Amino acid sequence: MKAIRVVAAIAVSLSLGTLATTINASAATANKQVKALEASLGELQDSLAWQGSAGATYPAVDIAVDQTLEDLDRVQREHPAAVPQAAVFESQLARLALEADYWVRVTAESGYAPGVLDTVSNVQAGLKEWSTETAEIRKNLRKPATLRPARRVTPSLNTVDVTTRPGTVFSDTREKNALQMVVVPPGSYTAGATAQEQETFGVPTVRRHFERPQKEVTVGKPIAVGRTEVTVGQFKQFVKETGYRPAQGMRTWLANEDSLLQFRPELNYLNPGFPQTDDDPVVGITKNDAEAFAAWMSERTGETYRLPTEGEWEYAARGGTQTPFFWGEDVEDAGQYANTYDEDAYAANRFSIIGSGEWAHVENVHDGFKYTAPVGSFKPNAFGLYDVTGNAREFVADTWIDSQAGATPDASVRHGEAPFVVLRGGAWVYQPQNLRVAYRNGYLSSETRTNMFGFRLVRDL
Repeated sequence: MKAIRVVAAIAVSLSLGTLATTINASAATANKQVKALEASLGELQDSLAWQGSAGATYPAVDIAVDQTLEDLDRVQREHPAAVPQAAVFESQLARLALEADYWVRVTAESGYAPGVLDTVSNVQAGLKEWSTETAEIRKNLRKPATLRPARRVTPSLNTVDVTTRPGTVFSDTREKNALQMVVVPPGSYTAGATAQEQETFGVPTVRRHFERPQKEVTVGKPIAVGRTEVTVGQFKQFVKETGYRPAQGMRTWLANEDSLLQFRPELNYLNPGFPQTDDDPVVGITKNDAEAFAAWMSERTGETYRLPTEGEWEYAARGGTQTPFFWGEDVEDAGQYANTYDEDAYAANRFSIIGSGEWAHVENVHDGFKYTAPVGSFKPNAFGLYDVTGNAREFVADTWIDSQAGATPDASVRHGEAPFVVLRGGAWVYQPQNLRVAYRNGYLSSETRTNMFGFRLVRDL
């Protein structure tokens, strides 16, 4: 009997030894694969450096990001615990892969020449954005996820649906800084600008097709639209409750210098380069950050919050008008309705563009703000929405398409060739022509963030 127990003990010991050897071997393999992934990320970051032109730069990026995704996929399949945030990183890098594919394809076309959106400074800034994100991924590769699920909140006593009276203001939560929404009725409008409007306000010829041709668009059912842009305080609450990590660094104008938007890695949404209060619109965040906030609001309320489509945004911003500005024809009236690049902001910053002189400002208007203003500081449009032009530009759900030719007649989302962002509305630093409701622009990087970009949400009814 004793001999049997000895034999059994030896067998268990051998089995445990074999198991330990297997575990150690697996851990060693996982470590080796993660190190290979770290090396790929290093090579990717090295490739995100300007090589004299987009055509010379992006082939190396395309190869490097594909290799990184391949290494990440291998780790996910064979050692899923080795990179706890693999799914998040994969989503980010997949966007970069699509962008790199776009650049390689477009720059290889016969007759390609840089345009108004892919200037040297814009492409260089996009590379710096992605280099910063790649460094963050590499830094956090082995770290556990910090994102906590949203906590369901006590609902408000509001009952809001498609039958609710247009203009009704409501909140889905009872918090002090609750997101206020406004019920906007269904309706139709003409998207885009007339040729006369573009001529009157001096829209550069190279940009005019962005707003043309005009299209009839119908928003077929009521929606709830954010009464204001999302504020610094509301975004802070989201970060605090969830542990979400917003993007680091942003493009900014440099005051009193002859420059373009430059990427400054030390800035973030808490420090966009100028003072803000919790009631100012949050800026310096990415479209991805804005969508994460919308997902948080959806989870905690049980309702569907999202970015507006471009068609919905313009309909809501116009507030039933077809004039260049929602308040009428005269930009000089902006001081009542929008925080713009007026005499006050001009005196404090005197922004200028290399080779083009000073950035045009709204003359003879004093709105009292040098930078962003607390949301709702000016008069709303006819739908009861504040700051739809001025203060912060706003991300929409669509990805960039450079004309209105394919504007969807039902205001549904449009998808361009790559996940490049679309911004609507003017900003605190915007010149007169860019305060028009029809003004639209894209940035050829899905990681773009500046100290003039923010967002507002819609909520399905």
